[in-house]
Amino acid sequence: MAQINHHKPYKYKVHKERRYKTPRRELNPIQRAFAVGATTHGNASQRSTAALLGVEQGTISKLITRTKERAETSGLPLDDPQLYKDDMGRGRPELLTQAQKDEIIRITTQDRRHREQESKLAVNKGNFKGVMESISVSLFENIIYEAGYSRRKPSFRPPLTAAEKKKRFEWALAHNPDKDEEGDNKGFNFRRVVYTDETPARAGDQQGMKRAWCREGEEYHKDVKREKIRPACTLQFWGAFTYGEKGPYHIYRKETKEIAIQAKKDLNKENVTRRQDREGGVDGFRHREEVLKPLIKPWMDKLKKKGKEPLLLKDGAPAHTSRIASDYLSVHHIEKLP
Repeated sequence: MAQINHHKPYKYKVHKERRYKTPRRELNPIQRAFAVGATTHGNASQRSTAALLGVEQGTISKLITRTKERAETSGLPLDDPQLYKDDMGRGRPELLTQAQKDEIIRITTQDRRHREQESKLAVNKGNFKGVMESISVSLFENIIYEAGYSRRKPSFRPPLTAAEKKKRFEWALAHNPDKDEEGDNKGFNFRRVVYTDETPARAGDQQGMKRAWCREGEEYHKDVKREKIRPACTLQFWGAFTYGEKGPYHIYRKETKEIAIQAKKDLNKENVTRRQDREGGVDGFRHREEVLKPLIKPWMDKLKKKGKEPLLLKDGAPAHTSRIASDYLSVHHIEKLP
C-alpha cells in the first residue's frame, strides 16, 4: 500500500504584498501651506483638514507646531513660502558637510592601498578620524556610493583595438574547424595543437577576488589597474597538453645570482653575431634551456612517432617570441601554429 503524505506542498517564492501598519504619506509644499492656512486663518478643523488630505490628524497637528516654531525662529510670517519648502519634511539633518564628504572620498582614493580596503576595514582602522570621530560603515558607503564610486574589478590590460579585433577575426575564419556546415569538423584540426602556457605565483599575495573603489571608466587608473607581469614572483609553473595526451610540466624557480652570471656567459659565447643583454627572470634563454630542449622537443618527437602532426601554440610572451627560442624551434623543425 502506498504511503499517504498528509503534508501540503510548500509553495516557493510566494511574493506577498507588503502592508504597512500605519500609512505614511509626505505632503508637498502646496498641501502643507493649505493645511496651515485652513486651520490657523480659516474655520477648518484639524480633523476635517486631515480627512481631506488623506493623512492622520496628528500629522496636521505636528505640521502646525513645526511651522509656527520655524516662523518664530526665522521671523517670517506664516504665509511666507519659505516655511513650506521640502526641507521641512521627515528625516534627520545631514551629518556631514560637503567638504567633509569630499575629504572622505579623497582619503579613500588617494592610493592603491586605500582603494582596495574593504569598507569595514577602512572604518576600523580609523582612516576618517580626522574628518569625523566616529563613522559607521553604512554612512561611509552611502557617501562613496553617492559620489559615483563602487567596488569594481581592476582591469589588467586595455581592451582590444579595432585593428587587433580584425586580426583575431581573420585568424578565426582561417582556422575555422567547420568547412561546409556547423559541426562537420572538416576544417582546421585543433586536435593537432599542443597548448602551452605558464602562470606566476607570489608568496604572501592576496588570494581570491580583488576589488577597488573606482568610478565607471577608472578601471585603468594607475591605482586600480594591476599589471599581469609580476617581476617579483616566487615561481612560475609551465605546462603543456594536447588532445588525448598530457604533456610535460616545469617550474621556473627564482633565478639566483650565480645562475644568472653563468647564463650570461653561455649566451655571450653563442651570440657573437647577435649579442644581447639578459634582463633576468624567465627570458628566451631560460625558456630554451629549461623547457624547449629537455621537455618540448622530446615530447613532440614522441607525438610524431605515434603518427600525430603536432602544432605548437604559444602566446606572445617575450620569452616565447624571442629570437633564441624561435631559432631553436626552426632548426629542429618544430611547427608553430601561426
